[in-house]
Amino acid sequence: MRTTYITKTPDQAGAFLISAKAIAENGGNIVRVNYNKAVDENALFIEVEATEEQQAKIAARLKEVEYLAEDPGMRQIILIELKLPDRPGTLLPTLEVIKDHDINISYINSQENGTPYQNFKMGLVVEDSTEIKELIDDISKICEVRVLDYDGSDHLLDSTVFYVTFANEMRELLDLSQNETNAVLSYASQVMQTLDEREESPEEAFENIKRFARFITEHTGENFDATVSTRRLAENLTLYAIEPPCGSNVYVLEYYDSLLFVDCGFGYYEPEMDELLEGLFKDFGTRRKSVIVTNPDIDNCGLLHLFDTIYLGRNCYRNFELETEGKPSFRERNELDAPYVALSKIISRYEPPHLSRCAVIGKRMTDDLLETVGAIRFGNWMFEVIEGAGGHVRGETIIACPELKLVFSGDLFVNSAGLSERQRAYEEIQPSLMANVDVNPGLAALCRNQFVSEYAGYTICPGRGPIIG
Repeated sequence: MRTTYITKTPDQAGAFLISAKAIAENGGNIVRVNYNKAVDENALFIEVEATEEQQAKIAARLKEVEYLAEDPGMRQIILIELKLPDRPGTLLPTLEVIKDHDINISYINSQENGTPYQNFKMGLVVEDSTEIKELIDDISKICEVRVLDYDGSDHLLDSTVFYVTFANEMRELLDLSQNETNAVLSYASQVMQTLDEREESPEEAFENIKRFARFITEHTGENFDATVSTRRLAENLTLYAIEPPCGSNVYVLEYYDSLLFVDCGFGYYEPEMDELLEGLFKDFGTRRKSVIVTNPDIDNCGLLHLFDTIYLGRNCYRNFELETEGKPSFRERNELDAPYVALSKIISRYEPPHLSRCAVIGKRMTDDLLETVGAIRFGNWMFEVIEGAGGHVRGETIIACPELKLVFSGDLFVNSAGLSERQRAYEEIQPSLMANVDVNPGLAALCRNQFVSEYAGYTICPGRGPIIG
């Protein structure tokens, strides 16, 4: 265990030697020494690693030689490092925050290092774990802060350090702005609070979030190895199936110069999808483009801003309406899932679509498992729009063309058997980020069984995995 002793050190040669001998003779190891003139010009803070029995002997010895200024109680010194832009005045806001929290600085050190940033190391005298937690939270909203050393037996500080460290890792991995990092901090603290209440370890939950972020970032650029296949469905009608490294499939129906998409994948992959689509379709940027949304999840809807018209059911529209108003989406209404969904939005660079581009097709009016809510025409073909009962997520939608015997299932049906090794790796991550990928697993199973029964003999374009039939 570690204990910080505040010693009353005379201003004379050999004064510190007396304290050091008292500690060494009783088996203690000095891990840090700090001088804090703001507290007392003779006060020397000595942090010692030793057993509980050894600490008692050290305290008794320091008191005996009249070096122990006061009982340190819960007082400790933590060492933090601030990463600040190397320009005048950038340190001032953090110093103001420290002053507002009435916390003393026992040590500060910084040196120019030839980069646009300076790293300031500070030792802070901590008497109240709650106060230092709030201080770290507030500083993190201004700049990147790392806690270099502290008493790991303090659970409150331990939790704070854990999610602040997580936010810093996410900042570097995803090149987040300060505002985005602040949001990550907020949601990470919510995750930590939930885990604390359930007395669960945070390591696995936070590692899964980082795995998700790493998976997305590692499959950009040349590593965006999407699988593309084509089928001629009728004269002048071609179907393109795009299976990205992770997230939902993207389907494109091409009829002359018009393009109808079914879903559009993660927003993070906009540069890669732009390049891929420009290669598939001549004059892609000037073509008339519309999209049908099979559900409002972020891996289906990340690129909706690219389209002239967004076809969707009333429930999908309501989900986007809630997000635009700054309210919880359907998935975020589950308090356990909410922070994970919010973090996933930041990681994947998700933004809700402009509502002015949305064209609502219809609205569920019954309690049927699958209900036809409307239809749209593309070329010479009618595509029925069928909404499920919401077992996967409210607004889940199927698009079917009886004439072509073609159906797009969205995430109500996934071709798990056809997934690549890379896709399987992603599929293993997704369920661990939320309580369940289906908001109502039992209802989702009923909807899937109904889908398989009703569309037997159709060519199935699943939410993920290769086309069946």
